[in-house]
Amino acid sequence: MRYVFIVFFLLVFKVNAFIPPVSSVLKEIFDSRKFGDGLELIFVHQVANSNGEWLEIEERILSDRRGIKFIWKPALASTWVSGSLDKRTYFVGNDKRINSRSLLFLKNFISSSAIEFRDALINEKFLRWEQLKQFKDEFEPQGDPQTWDVKSNYLAHDSISLVLLAIGPTIAIVGSQDPNSKRTIYLDKGLLGVKKIEWLEEGKNLSWNFDQLTLNLKDSFFSRRSALNLDGKDIIQSELVAIRPLNKRQIADWGQLWQKASKSLVNAPVAEEALRILLSSR
Repeated sequence: MRYVFIVFFLLVFKVNAFIPPVSSVLKEIFDSRKFGDGLELIFVHQVANSNGEWLEIEERILSDRRGIKFIWKPALASTWVSGSLDKRTYFVGNDKRINSRSLLFLKNFISSSAIEFRDALINEKFLRWEQLKQFKDEFEPQGDPQTWDVKSNYLAHDSISLVLLAIGPTIAIVGSQDPNSKRTIYLDKGLLGVKKIEWLEEGKNLSWNFDQLTLNLKDSFFSRRSALNLDGKDIIQSELVAIRPLNKRQIADWGQLWQKASKSLVNAPVAEEALRILLSSR
């Protein structure tokens, strides 16, 4: 079937309105990521608290075969605090749990394959299985590829379209079409990465917007800057400071750093609020 797609791709990609199959777009974005034994990401976040004041949070993330670990340092906290992620719940120190609305922000950076990110999209209803289908049911290519009527048998989905955003042309995929919980993901038309994740929740419009797809690691691109927008107003602004693969020794060193971090946020209610806003949104 791979040969079928290659022939089809060569025949029709020159048409401006052509939208490549979703599975092929995800492969182009994620399958070149080879992180080795583990991956470290370093972020600096600016988070708007309920009173409108901004608080800075430094974050280091370790992703390896055993799971995902974090250390955070809010500007008002005296030390780093450790945490981990299990399914869609963050465990901060020993005493706090924060549920996530969506893990797609995190998955966008740590997914090491198209399948991993695809499954995350499906689990959160940003993508449906039927949207991965490339050809009509009756299409059965046989014999000489030159005789295949590939173009007329390509399956165009009404829920997948080309959309021009302020940050450039994108492929918009509407997963959930429920007017009360619509979910859309926007992929870069140049197949470099994710541009936007947008969803409705309790009447509010939320979106993660990814900009500056310029940080290159092993032929895979990452957004340097991201922002969470709530009803037209940014409430989180994130900068990816560094990303690097880790070997086993470096992972062990990272684990020691995690063990030494504080297991609680002591007397820092403002910092705790900012951390809750950050983690519950990603």
